[in-house]
Amino acid sequence: MLAGGALASILRLLRDLWIKRKRAASQNLWRRHVDFSVVQACILTTEHLQTLGRIEKRTLFVKPIAEVFKNEYILERLLEQAEKAAASHDPMLVTQLSHEDKWHVLNTCSNHISSLFAPYHVFFNEARRVESYYKSAWYCFTLTCAQTSASGRWFITPFKPVGKDDVGMLRIRIVMMNEQELREVASGVIEAPSFGFLNGRHEERWKVIQRFAELFNRQLSGGESVSGADSGPNLCGRPSTGSRKRGGSNPRLESASNSALAHPRRADINSLAASTPSEPKQQQAPPDPQDNSILRIHVPFPASHFKHTLEDNVCQDVVLYE
Repeated sequence: MLAGGALASILRLLRDLWIKRKRAASQNLWRRHVDFSVVQACILTTEHLQTLGRIEKRTLFVKPIAEVFKNEYILERLLEQAEKAAASHDPMLVTQLSHEDKWHVLNTCSNHISSLFAPYHVFFNEARRVESYYKSAWYCFTLTCAQTSASGRWFITPFKPVGKDDVGMLRIRIVMMNEQELREVASGVIEAPSFGFLNGRHEERWKVIQRFAELFNRQLSGGESVSGADSGPNLCGRPSTGSRKRGGSNPRLESASNSALAHPRRADINSLAASTPSEPKQQQAPPDPQDNSILRIHVPFPASHFKHTLEDNVCQDVVLYE
């Protein structure tokens, strides 16, 4: 009995110490404005940049990070790289991940973002069959991990500032931007205001957008200037001639299929030649960490009345590279 009571007391003491230590660690993180327990999804926009010097940030959701990334391995990897990204002063978190992990992380984020517009996807799909005013918008997103150190927040009016501890929270964010707007930043159409920013917080948001635009430029043109690229009707790469046809297929595949039907023997010879072992190719260089750090997402939305055809109610996309 005495041994059992002593063991219970020791276990209770250890539990209390663990709770106290965990509480102290949480308090320390809070005082340092660090919160890796949640993921915030937000939209950055430059709509008031040239008039007010502001970069608007609008929150879409805040979820527990374990709810977004349920796999313990990828969650641990993400938190490790988030700390490295914060220490490197590069706000882009995805560039810290391995090539394989990037896809799984971005695809997971895509699912959570897409679920925000779940009813609109159904309505937009039905818009092909009936008269509707739904239209398409394309957004790009990535993950960031940065802390805004500049002040500038207030309670309702500038006369009630937050105070000396006005430091942004260091957390993982899913940052979205309209694809056309991002392209205009990358091409120099949208620039920093000549009169400066409203405060340092908006200037730091602009730096995040500039870095985002660099990744966008790199992803689409391999380092070439976006302004010289043929963006096509949906602002992402050069569309093929078949991509504008409703229900059309890839013109190269269609051409190859027609050729095979007209010349079956030639098709057999080509097939045999393709299956013949060739000289081993040189090993490709590993991908640059900055590559494949963004994804696109389709956002359908109801618009005002306008004259349109059924083609307008089809999800407009393009072939990036022919």
